[in-house]
Amino acid sequence: MGTTLALVPILLHHLGAEKFAVWLAASSLMGAFAFIDLGIGSYLVNHIAISRGVSVAARTDVSNAFVVLALFSVASTAIVCLAFLSSETSYGIFHFSEVETWEAFFVTCLMLCLMSPLSLIWRIRLSLGEASVQSLWDVFASLGTFSAIFVSLQFDTGLVAAVASFCVVPLLVHILNAVQLFRRYPDLKPAFSPASTRQLVATLKSGAPFLLVNAISTISFSFDSILALHLLPAEQAAQFGIAQRLVLAVQTLLTIAVTPFWPHFRVATAEHKVRPALGILVSSFSLALVMSLSISAMIVFFGNDLTRLWTRAAMSLPTDLIVSLAIWLPAFAIGAVLTSMMSIPSLLPVQIKLAGMSGACCFVAKIALAKIWGGPGLFWGNSVGLFTFLIVPSFFVLAQALRNMNRSKRP
Repeated sequence: MGTTLALVPILLHHLGAEKFAVWLAASSLMGAFAFIDLGIGSYLVNHIAISRGVSVAARTDVSNAFVVLALFSVASTAIVCLAFLSSETSYGIFHFSEVETWEAFFVTCLMLCLMSPLSLIWRIRLSLGEASVQSLWDVFASLGTFSAIFVSLQFDTGLVAAVASFCVVPLLVHILNAVQLFRRYPDLKPAFSPASTRQLVATLKSGAPFLLVNAISTISFSFDSILALHLLPAEQAAQFGIAQRLVLAVQTLLTIAVTPFWPHFRVATAEHKVRPALGILVSSFSLALVMSLSISAMIVFFGNDLTRLWTRAAMSLPTDLIVSLAIWLPAFAIGAVLTSMMSIPSLLPVQIKLAGMSGACCFVAKIALAKIWGGPGLFWGNSVGLFTFLIVPSFFVLAQALRNMNRSKRP
């Protein structure tokens, strides 16, 4: 959060409002990081948590996962290069208006493809109960990214260097993180021996339900800055981008806080321990609501003053934009808890249906409301879609699942 808050005024001052909006849109693609593991990482969390850490089966799954994602990384890198370097126009098939914009998005997409196998690392740490260790690595990545961007701006290297710094440094940190993880757990170190086609297909199938959920979530919520860049005037897009950057920082904090509950909930439900599962659920909801409502209250009362101080009076946020993001944060917090707790095999089919409906509703509502209200419409679209088609139904689904579990234990 600190590096995010510090970067905004620096980038806004050096790049200007239009290039700053482009940087926000390009860097928001890194929100797709949870999507590029093809859902396999979420499967590993469930499997390793149930197997109580290191096991022969866990190592086999990790090895197959790395092989699949390495192949995916090579294939997706080739596709990205062909798409961006095609001869249809000077800027590829995407018709970017400026070469700097083209280069910024090309670098971001390329780094995402290369990072695909490394996206498993934080999932493995989560399943091993090392969320705090992963958070330290995330801090290291954030500080390194901030330093690299600051240096690049001091040398006036422009938009592309700032985007590259935002993407390359996390890649290097994830490599170091992977080295340290497998030194500590050599029995989990992937063996890059040729796997049978059947094993690779089975690995892809195991991650398919999670992939669909992650894809819907990514498309629905991670590309709002890109939508703003296309739907809103440059000044409004920059205002929304600043609000979105603040929201992403808070969302990261909320995700770090509630995600560690997931493996414990998975173990409790697998062992049909209803009371511990219910306790974990209540604890995670309480933490998410206390954090999100406290931050929302601060935003409502001090949001505009803090934004002007934050951006050195270069930009302020309209009241309706502040209110809309203050409403969105608790909705996101509740949705994050429900999504993580429903990522267990018995509830995945229902989660996929709810995610699909909420994602489609959010996307349509954002486009419609953005044309009417501008930036606030994007936040309201997310809140309406998530609350109506995910939060409310998920409450009933989880309650019913726990009731059924309790009945099955009775003699």
